[in-house]
Amino acid sequence: VLDGSVITAKRTAAVSAIATKLLMPPFAEVLCILGAGAQAYSHYEILTELFTFKEVVRIWNRTKEKAEKFASSVHGPVRVCCSARDAVVGADVIVTVTMATEPILSGDWVKPGAHINAIGASRPDWRELDDKLMKNCFLFVDSRKAAHTESGDVILSGAEIFAELGEVLKGTKPALPEKTTVFKSLGMAVEDAVAAKFVYDVWSAAN
Repeated sequence: VLDGSVITAKRTAAVSAIATKLLMPPFAEVLCILGAGAQAYSHYEILTELFTFKEVVRIWNRTKEKAEKFASSVHGPVRVCCSARDAVVGADVIVTVTMATEPILSGDWVKPGAHINAIGASRPDWRELDDKLMKNCFLFVDSRKAAHTESGDVILSGAEIFAELGEVLKGTKPALPEKTTVFKSLGMAVEDAVAAKFVYDVWSAAN
């Protein structure tokens, strides 16, 4: 028996880490996380483990107490920001892991060349990112089909998808780390299956 919640949190953050490695600007120094739930923890853990950011990680949550709890729970320095704007301005890598139904990230705040991992708003009528950001970025997705049926950020903005992440990994589409990029994550069943198999293989080897 495998815990689906843990598998989902870990594999989602792992895919975001791949996207970040490919798409973030060179010499990225500032990481910002909007949201303070389970996905915020898994993204913080893997991104701070794999990449070196010079500034203290910034976090914002609609409920400040939850952001403060996050800051005191993780292993490493975190700065709780009073607003999403304060957290975002100047950030090189931005992670949105909220339950927002209306945009909480404005294109006006985003530094040119920044990379955004958009994890929340997984329904066709939910948004995290505004139209200005969606239409002025290079948009990467895990699945075109899923993005066009499940992502309110994609559907409601009418943004054009530049590539699937798999196309970048295969070398058939460029990564464009010098541009402003958004990776819209919705998750794929194969990711859960592969992640679960890794866990099962380790367990099997030990037993």
